[in-house]
Amino acid sequence: MPNSPPSGPPFDLFSSVFRVYETKFEGDSIIYYGEPLSNPHSIIEFVWPLFREYGYEPQLTQQLGEYVLVAKPIYNAPPEFPWLQLLLFIATILSTLYAGSMWYYIPDPLSNPLSLLQAWPFAAAVIGVLAVHELGHYAVSKYYHVDATLPYFIPMPTFIGTLGALIRIRGHIPTRTALFDIGIAGPIAGLLATIAITAIGLSLDPISVPTWVDSSTPGVFAVEFGYPILFKLIAILVGSPGTENAFEVLMGTTKIGYSDPSMAFNPVVFGGWVGMFVTFLNLLPVGQLDGGHILRGLLGQRAATVSALIPGFLFGLAAFLYYFGEKFFTANVSSAVSMWLFWGILTLFLAQSGYARPIKEEPLDLKRKALGISIFLIGFLCFTPIPLQILG
Repeated sequence: MPNSPPSGPPFDLFSSVFRVYETKFEGDSIIYYGEPLSNPHSIIEFVWPLFREYGYEPQLTQQLGEYVLVAKPIYNAPPEFPWLQLLLFIATILSTLYAGSMWYYIPDPLSNPLSLLQAWPFAAAVIGVLAVHELGHYAVSKYYHVDATLPYFIPMPTFIGTLGALIRIRGHIPTRTALFDIGIAGPIAGLLATIAITAIGLSLDPISVPTWVDSSTPGVFAVEFGYPILFKLIAILVGSPGTENAFEVLMGTTKIGYSDPSMAFNPVVFGGWVGMFVTFLNLLPVGQLDGGHILRGLLGQRAATVSALIPGFLFGLAAFLYYFGEKFFTANVSSAVSMWLFWGILTLFLAQSGYARPIKEEPLDLKRKALGISIFLIGFLCFTPIPLQILG
């Protein structure tokens, strides 16, 4: 057996679960080649506190058929500049500005790129909600000394110019409490930002709809967005008009409650709608979604039993809308049916791909249990059965 590295824990402290026969150094990391004497999770559960005491984060992997215990320094590694995150962030700013050009009725914005700057309030609202959500996860990950990346934004030419954002958690999560706190931090932070942006958007002056905008015009189509209970409550609290009607979008701009068709809600409003929709989807209690982390923290390994019901719920919702949607909602439900079918299939794969597994299993305290139940109830207030419908 080789000698123990001077910077890592002595071999004899963990030889009962992993017998080392070779060590190498790659930069500041220590690579242990050896024979596992227990299952992978039991090995990590055993060695994790030992390596953390010496300032390392352990990972057990296989390389060319050999088991390898990789110990990476926690604090001493120089931080790398997040070039990829920065480039994606800039690309998402551009894509949300372009999407926002529809909401501000900017004709042919690519012929005059500077005109895209008129859509900055919309872009700031959408990116702001997503950024606050992900930075909530990031901040709590750092609090628990869990290795996590800065947010990756995903630019995409959609109604909002993005498919969202995410962070990567690269280190082990020490306890169920840490898993719960990291999982719930994003929805709480995102909801606070969503409520603020929705209230601000509903309080801003409406914008003028150009006379050339009409759903019968070639190339112009109307999309009607349903809005959830939380949206309606905020609209009532700020005294916004039109709280009884779904809001309609022509070329991406909301029109809610104004009797004058030449007026439309400020596009910042839609940043709040996006925040609520993203919050509901993220709180689906399955797999690696935020709701899956929260449920795993609440129920431990029993979470898998509850999560198995989620795809069935979404498939059932799609079937209900397909057969009865137009009768109950008097709406074109085809888009909603397709959306919930897609999410049913996605959650089916997420449930099969597994859940975050903390090092130590211990129950949550009563305050966190109450908070977990409350966030799921608030998440339900962000739900609407028909998020959008294409009118033509």
